[in-house]
Amino acid sequence: MKTEYYDYIMIFTSHHRALYMYERLIRKNIKVKLVNAPNKINISCTQAVKFKEIDIEVVQTELKRNNIYPTSIYRIMREGKNETYELVE
Repeated sequence: MKTEYYDYIMIFTSHHRALYMYERLIRKNIKVKLVNAPNKINISCTQAVKFKEIDIEVVQTELKRNNIYPTSIYRIMREGKNETYELVE
């Protein structure tokens, strides 16, 4: 089975907001993944949404359209099988 790689991860203030944005993006045919927020960057919510760089404009448009903003967005940096995170917003 091929591993799917994502370029960004969004952290939200609540599980509900993360799930809502995940569902909205799925409806737009955006390839996203609902994941547990990594402990390194988890602030208050246990859920996060991963997405690809090619979809960043659509993601930002949907966030604004739905008046939901993530607590932060990180670029996912891969080092072998390990992931580190670089704050973008």
